[in-house]
Amino acid sequence: MTAQALPYGPAFGPGILLPVTLLLLVPLVVAARRAGGMAGAFVVVALWLRTTAGAYHLYMFQPLAGGLSGNALLSVAVTGFGLLFVVRPANLALKWLLPVYLLILLALFSAGLNGDLVGGINVAVKYAYMIVILLAAFQALRRDPEARFLTWAMVSFLPLLVFQALSLALNMPKGAEDGDGLVWIGGYNHEAAFSVALLTGFLVGGLARSAPRAVRIAFLSVTLIAILLAGYRTTILALAPLALAIFLGGLTMSVRRDQRGAMAVTATVAGVLLFAIAALLYRESFADLAAFLADPAALIKTPRDFDLLERQVMSGRPLIWSSYIYAWADGTPLQHLFGLGPESWEGVFKVYPHNTLVATLYELGWFGVAAMIALWTVMFAAAASARGDRFLLIAAHFAFFLLNMATMPFWQVEGLAFYGLLCGYTVHAARAAAQQGTASQDRRAYRFPEGRGVRVR
Repeated sequence: MTAQALPYGPAFGPGILLPVTLLLLVPLVVAARRAGGMAGAFVVVALWLRTTAGAYHLYMFQPLAGGLSGNALLSVAVTGFGLLFVVRPANLALKWLLPVYLLILLALFSAGLNGDLVGGINVAVKYAYMIVILLAAFQALRRDPEARFLTWAMVSFLPLLVFQALSLALNMPKGAEDGDGLVWIGGYNHEAAFSVALLTGFLVGGLARSAPRAVRIAFLSVTLIAILLAGYRTTILALAPLALAIFLGGLTMSVRRDQRGAMAVTATVAGVLLFAIAALLYRESFADLAAFLADPAALIKTPRDFDLLERQVMSGRPLIWSSYIYAWADGTPLQHLFGLGPESWEGVFKVYPHNTLVATLYELGWFGVAAMIALWTVMFAAAASARGDRFLLIAAHFAFFLLNMATMPFWQVEGLAFYGLLCGYTVHAARAAAQQGTASQDRRAYRFPEGRGVRVR
């Protein structure tokens, strides 16, 4: 019933993939038709294509044309279609996109500086993909402020849930990253990308407030269980603030306005208790994380100084980070500023850096780190200025920050889809709040011209 086994775990063969995919096309067509416009339908289809392609990694990872893999060609096709037919050119000038453009320019400059323009182009295409998802979500929300298209976007994550259920039914587990136990990732390549895609689905469920309550609760519950079954500790850690925000917000908004204060207190207490229970259940899984956080400087040192036990901490992440940091430190002064080039770690290291800031330092230098932090800061500030969904958006940005500390969502297309969708929603919410504030000031100025308390008749 399974295809050939991979180092990353068993994968489904065409006999399962093709008929299941054809069945999953039916709800996708319905969702795209009811998404309320081109931009909303594009988000639904783009997310579905990404989650489905992961199940075909035996084929999508292979070079197909021009040296590009199937995954790369799919990303290029989605990005190109979005830029040509979905994104409005005027929206490309949104001020919130400036840090992204700076990262693209730095990637191209660093690539040219280090003699590898291909790596710069690859990274630029990835960021362009994120921009397209961001602006498509932004435009869909401008047309549909109630975000009804996100109700249909939940369909985009059915492939993850269906294939994971099949892996359970057919007893197709994968060994956990830490070597302790089994995880279930539906025949996908690795639990990192699989679980980040599920986290995107959880975010969509949290933001899809117009969905029927029973459907939304069921989707969030199943997706949460799916993330736990995927067993990727970084994503489980990032899930915590997002799940807590959705839980607290759902309880608070479920009662009358005059009862929300008391319910907020009750929900907070319940959330703290749930978090404490989860901490007890996962204390062994995160024991090495606690040990690292107690004295992180002790495990950032030259790779040759790591003993056997230290090499096992957090699945070897401190060793990986140290390897990249010391390799960057051995570079030229110009490379300290602009890095050793985008994706230049491939062929040098066996594994990717597992930390976005470490990766950015190695690839784009100090200027790249500054640009990345600027992007996170700008988007976090936008979330803090939003109204209505402020608490949830702040929690989602914090969750994404946690992801970046122990894996690299900016390297994964799944992570770029998560951040693009989140930032599109955030920019719309921040812009709406700013426009509402301006309108309120205009009304006050109209009623009390020149600061006088005389009502205009």
